[in-house]
Amino acid sequence: MSLLRLPPEILIQVMDHVGSSYFREDLGRLTVCKRWFGFARTACFKDLQLSQKTLRHLLSSRDVGRSLLLIKDSLEILDLELKGFEDWSSIPEPQSYPQNGNALDASSWDGDLGRALLAAWTTVLDNGLAQLAIIARESRKLRIIRIQASSENHPLLPHLPRRDYLSLSTIRALLSVKNLMVLELDLCGTLLIPRQEHRGGFHVCTSIGALLTTLRRLRLRMRSICADVLRLQHHDTSLRLSEVLINLSLSNESPMTTSAAYSTRCGSTGGGFLKLKADIEDQAEALAAHMASPKIIRILTHSLPQLKMRSLDVLTGKCMILADDMAWEDDGKTVEDDSDLESEILDDGFSTSSDE
Repeated sequence: MSLLRLPPEILIQVMDHVGSSYFREDLGRLTVCKRWFGFARTACFKDLQLSQKTLRHLLSSRDVGRSLLLIKDSLEILDLELKGFEDWSSIPEPQSYPQNGNALDASSWDGDLGRALLAAWTTVLDNGLAQLAIIARESRKLRIIRIQASSENHPLLPHLPRRDYLSLSTIRALLSVKNLMVLELDLCGTLLIPRQEHRGGFHVCTSIGALLTTLRRLRLRMRSICADVLRLQHHDTSLRLSEVLINLSLSNESPMTTSAAYSTRCGSTGGGFLKLKADIEDQAEALAAHMASPKIIRILTHSLPQLKMRSLDVLTGKCMILADDMAWEDDGKTVEDDSDLESEILDDGFSTSSDE
């Protein structure tokens, strides 16, 4: 029997098994025939995985309108992996090298041309993400959004100050999707840049909190965060949310990063990291009371100076040590409590914003 003579429900399973990556390797594989295309396009665009380069190529293609229409009609999972500016060869290298050879002179690289190219790249990325946000809001099937934004790494200047490259307003636009079920944000490589008129007045945490009524899974790591990410904006005692993972540790966000920073509190409210940690734990407990079937609620930090990952299970009160290769939700070795974590922070006089 010809493949195309199979019932529609079987053809859908076949296309799903083949997977979206098969079609994205060669879009010509979509065009076997009209009937084939009807099933293949859904499989191709239901799971959209984009980097900043592939997003730019998508939006600059000749038939961008048709491509965006296909994506909008099929999109179920949006997966963004952003690494910041990578085209370092387009910027002139430093004129001088230090005699000790330990590091290049960053100031000789960070000139007018370099700053202009980085600013232009950031604008292009923001415009592309803004277009993607429009598509996401119009995609009735979209249920999962994952965004990972790591730090920029210059191959010859590993100790350049971190540069922020994501817009707060654009990320908020991406999070305005209705009926979202899974949200995973790992934005440890950049703070979110507010508009000039909104500096200090807006943050993304309230946008995340607004999604709690539809989410099933929430996974977050951000350089700036507050308890609003877990605060219900409307009373609901039967949330379908079952998994919450909040990582406050930035210790392993990049192999080029040597500082052991924690997330900082949104805005100018004082209290430091220990107050932030306590507030998020308290709000997590309050949120658990509204969850119909909570499975995992974990708050992750790290100890000093050993940099051991620690996971607090909010549902049981247990504190666990996680090995380096463990996932955030894994069960590690149980320890008595995490009081030594707080004493280590206080004894070391550690600054929670060492690179801010």
